[in-house]
This record gives sequence, C-alpha cells and structure tokens, in this order.
Amino acid sequence: MFNSELRRRDFIRSVCFAGSVTWASRALPAAAEQFAGAALLMRLRDRKMLLERNAVLANRWIVPPGSTIKPFSLLALVESGKLQARETFLCPGRMTIAEHNLTCSHPATALPMNISRAISYSCNCAVAHFARRFEAGELSRFLIRSGFGSTGSVEPATSMEDWLLEALGDEHVKVTAIEILRGYARLANLWEEPVVAPIIEGLEGAVDFGTAQALKLRTARVAAKTGTARVLAGVNAAWVAGFAPSSRPEVVFTVLVQGRSGGADAAPVAAGMLRSYFGQTD
Repeated sequence: MFNSELRRRDFIRSVCFAGSVTWASRALPAAAEQFAGAALLMRLRDRKMLLERNAVLANRWIVPPGSTIKPFSLLALVESGKLQARETFLCPGRMTIAEHNLTCSHPATALPMNISRAISYSCNCAVAHFARRFEAGELSRFLIRSGFGSTGSVEPATSMEDWLLEALGDEHVKVTAIEILRGYARLANLWEEPVVAPIIEGLEGAVDFGTAQALKLRTARVAAKTGTARVLAGVNAAWVAGFAPSSRPEVVFTVLVQGRSGGADAAPVAAGMLRSYFGQTD
C-alpha cells in the first residue's frame, strides 16, 4: 500500500503521462512493440484508469472469457441458493461436452472440490457439475444483469450442453477486456458480503497455489483468475483479471494478450503493473 499521496501521484504520472510507459514495457513477456493485447489497471474508489494500454483493443477485441467467467458462474448459483459453500464434488479429471475436450489440467488432488477450490484449481469438472443446476437461460440472464454482453455478447443458452460451456467460458459468451475489468470491479466492491466470501477465497487460492502464482506480492494479497480461450486454430486469448488487496481492494486489473495461457503470458504482465502500483521493486 502506498505510504503517501506523493507516491500515488508519481505512480499515476509514470503510467498515464509518460509516452512510452517504460515500467509497463519492462513487465511485458516480449518486446513492448510486440505486445499483442490490452492491459488495464483501474483505481476502485473513483474508477480512475491508472493504466490503459491499447484502449481500442480493450474495447473492441471480443473473445471468449475462458476461466475468468467461472467465479461469476458459481456466484450465480450461490446467489440463487442452488449452491452452498459446504458442498463438495470429487473431480474425475476427464470430461467432454459436445465434443469439447474439457479434461481438467490441475494437479490431481485427494481433496474434493468446493466453491473455493473449484476456482483456485480452475476445475472444469466441478464447475460443470454444479452448473447442471441452472435452468434454461438462467446463467445467460445473470451474466447480462452483471454487465456482460454490452460490448461483447451473451447468447441464450437453452440446452444443458450450451449453458455448461457458457459456465466454463468456452462458448455462448464473448467479452472485451473492459467488460471483464468492470465485472471484477463489481466483485471487488462486494468483498465484505458473506455470499461472495468463498469466491474471493478461491481467487486468493488461484494466486497462492493455482495458475495465477505470478501475482504473488510481498506488499499485498491479490485475488485473481486466469483464463485461456481458443480464438482461431493455433491462436489463444490469454486472460488474467482480479483485484488487490483482496480485502479492502484499491485497484482492479485485467490483461488480455495473445499467448499460450493466462498463467504464462497474461499474469506476468499484471504482476508488473501491481508491483509498480504497490511500490515493490523486485
């Protein structure tokens, strides 16, 4: 956390007014001029954008959200009373839905998946298992109420296969980086609500031991979720989104790049932004 308003002003000036945004360039996984994506960092209390790299892309690149949508899918079930924090499911590992191979990539664990672990481990099988409780169109309506579909699209998912793929962020929902940023801002603003506690615990776990470990900081605890979505043959959209600190959040962030995966390519970019904001030099 910043120790003075002067440090905040120095940060904002270095991010928003330096033509080359030098510190952000150093955080990129490749040379700055080869950065194919968008990076957003927003101050939560007044929604001031502290960093908006490739603003046009952030508003116009419409792609599936991948696993970044899973917290919202589970929250929809929790809010409707269809999923309780105490419920568990033992992940079988392998799963196919409508010819989509959605076998889980997380390490094998003897622990059954609950809401938090399903997010932390990004467990496709657990999220799909719980998502079977939706009624036709229910998740689509929740996502639209949550602000998705304003620049992207949310298709009516009326068959179980459709809404399971939607719950996993694989099909039937497409978003922009700015939509994901706003969605995670809404989660951050609910951090004190008991209904959101298992969701935030899962986002913290994704940083502690999941695919978002690149976002571990000494100076603040981060809540985040990575995601990877196939856009074209051989082309993936790599995502990470979240907020920090996970309690009393100050900033919310989203990175969307073309890359192998959210953990490998998007999370290191976000880590650079957060280290600069929180004054961590290594």
